[in-house]
Amino acid sequence: MQHPTSFLQRYESYKQAVEGALALCTPQSEPETLYAPMRYTLESGGKRVRPVLAMMACDAVGGNGMDALYAGIAVEILHNFTLIHDDIMDAAAVRRGNPTVHVKWNESAAILSGDGMIAIAYQTLLRSSDLKRLRELIDAMNIGILEVCEGQAFDLEFQDRASISIEEYFRMIEKKTAKMLELAVKVGGILGGGSGTQIEALCHYAKAAGIAFQVQDDWLDIAADGAKLGKTIGGDILEGKKTFLIIKALEQYDSLSAADRLLMDEFLAKRGLPAEQIPAMQSLFERNGIFAEARTTVERLTKEAHEAVDILPDGAGRTYLHEFATMLLERTH
Repeated sequence: MQHPTSFLQRYESYKQAVEGALALCTPQSEPETLYAPMRYTLESGGKRVRPVLAMMACDAVGGNGMDALYAGIAVEILHNFTLIHDDIMDAAAVRRGNPTVHVKWNESAAILSGDGMIAIAYQTLLRSSDLKRLRELIDAMNIGILEVCEGQAFDLEFQDRASISIEEYFRMIEKKTAKMLELAVKVGGILGGGSGTQIEALCHYAKAAGIAFQVQDDWLDIAADGAKLGKTIGGDILEGKKTFLIIKALEQYDSLSAADRLLMDEFLAKRGLPAEQIPAMQSLFERNGIFAEARTTVERLTKEAHEAVDILPDGAGRTYLHEFATMLLERTH
């Protein structure tokens, strides 16, 4: 699907505004081991999905998207803080094609710079031009941080369990992945003057889109081009993560072939598989319709996201949110 020029132009203009303001968020140079990792993390690129989404949510409730610039950047900083700490817990060596912070520096520097980024996120939020609803903004930020931590805790707990249900999985990613998207639209909606009903609709939109985003990510982890993805293909399999694909395979365990059951048994017993067995796992997912089920789930959730924002005022802002959800669905890396 070809996106309208107006959406792409708005996305790019907002992204440029984000990059410009984000570069000024960590002006300090010393101690270098605190601020250099912050700058490294925040300058490592990415689509700036969350701050742009905050600005588009602000537009969608009738506000001026630029009024949500600093709040959106605050969410982006929080998101990146969680990535630094997640990478330590996951022992991840690469993020966005670059060495992770704890690899480039050390774990202590990574923990400390992540902690410092929480304070910088709040400093950045307070640069917003209209803070009449500051209590709502602070409450949203606090809930967002806590729920992301809850999501990561569930993720770690699930590694020690033989099986989890798809409902438990969705609850985990609703907190770990979707919550930062939900926080983005919430702060955007607040700064745009949105009503409670409108903000609730935005949150429903972001939750559905966020879960779709993670299921898509699970699929791309093993089905995408590694160079485009910016990380190791099959990383979730190497680490023994119970993704959407693994959970669905376990649901079908009794109907799998003997060879596929042996592969799943080995994955569970060893908490992951070596790189040479990733093609066998790819084949298992393909032959048993699990890749297809992942794509269907992404499409269903994206449809739900589209429908959620239909109560918002008809206009360019709402159209941007529709295009945004479609963009997430169409990504290949």
